[in-house]
Parts: sequence; structure tokens; C-alpha cells
Amino acid sequence: MTPILEKKRWTYGDYLHLTDDKRYEILGGKLSMMTPAPEFNHQLISARLEFLIMRFVETKGLGYVVDAPTDVVLDEENIVQPDILFISRENKDIIKKKGVFGPPDLVAEIVSPSTQYRDVYEKKDLYARFQVKEYWIVNPYMKCIEVLSLNEKGAYVLFSEGYVEEGENRTIKSKVLKDFVIDLGEVFKEAF
Repeated sequence: MTPILEKKRWTYGDYLHLTDDKRYEILGGKLSMMTPAPEFNHQLISARLEFLIMRFVETKGLGYVVDAPTDVVLDEENIVQPDILFISRENKDIIKKKGVFGPPDLVAEIVSPSTQYRDVYEKKDLYARFQVKEYWIVNPYMKCIEVLSLNEKGAYVLFSEGYVEEGENRTIKSKVLKDFVIDLGEVFKEAF
């Protein structure tokens, strides 16, 4: 992500008036341009993970799974495009024609060298502040996924973690998607 060097505090209204067909996010009123298209490996992992989540969600009739670029408007000065998001049927009133207006139940971000700090720290804090119940940090380089769940104090705690390494836990589970367990070998299969 490239921060746009301007002192203006950006809002959702300003965001709607951008006309250059580039992808942006706004965090804390600061406009950032998304990096060029993600690498192939990122997209492969995203597609596999989304497929596994979507298959589970649709089989159980739990809600909706979509991927980037989908605008998630948390408030006037915080608009993001998570890699994957899940919205439960009970929370479906946040889904509108132009995007999602409120916190999804689950968000997954796939880190890259240019987004790692933003995903691991800035977005983690942002998602906790807006009460996204579960946040997955997917690291394609370490072939691991951390599942963070909000505790009673509104802070994320590690709920599940898995690695594709011999002798390590290869599965993760979700608190939000009860009974959902996946083998990370399926997610990172043939990943580069």
C-alpha cells in the first residue's frame, strides 16, 4: 500500500468520488493506494481458502463469503478491502449494493512483503476496534494461519494456529464457524 501524501482527512464520501479506477483503502482518514495486482501465489492461496470456507458456509447455510475487492465501510474514515470475509445470516443487514457497511463476522488477510505491517498490526487493531469477531492472518511465506478471536475485553487472542511443517499442527479451527476445521495442506497445496 502506498500512502497518498496529502494532509486531508479522507472520508467515505471522498472515496466515492475517486475516478481513476485504482484500488484504495482508508484507515483513520488516510488514503492509501493498493499495490498492483497480488502475486499468483497470493491469489492461489486466497482462492483455495475461500473455496474451503464457502463450501462449509453454504453447506451449513450460515451466511455469505466474498473476496476482494469488496468495500467494507467500518465508518466514514475507515474503508478496507479484506482478502476474504464472512458475514453471518444474522448480520446480513450490513450488506448493501455498494458493499458491506459494518463489521463482518470474520475477515482474512493474506500478507505480502508490502502489506505485512499493515495487516499484522494496523488492520488487526482496526478490526478489533470495530469488533470483527474473528481475524485470520494468512502468511504464505511461512505457510501458516493464525486465527484470532475477540475476547470479552474486545482484544484479539490466539484461538488457533497451524503450520505446514513436519511435526507442527497442520490444522486450524474457527470459533465463529463452529466445527470448521481445515488442513493447511489443502490451503497451501502447490503454493510457491
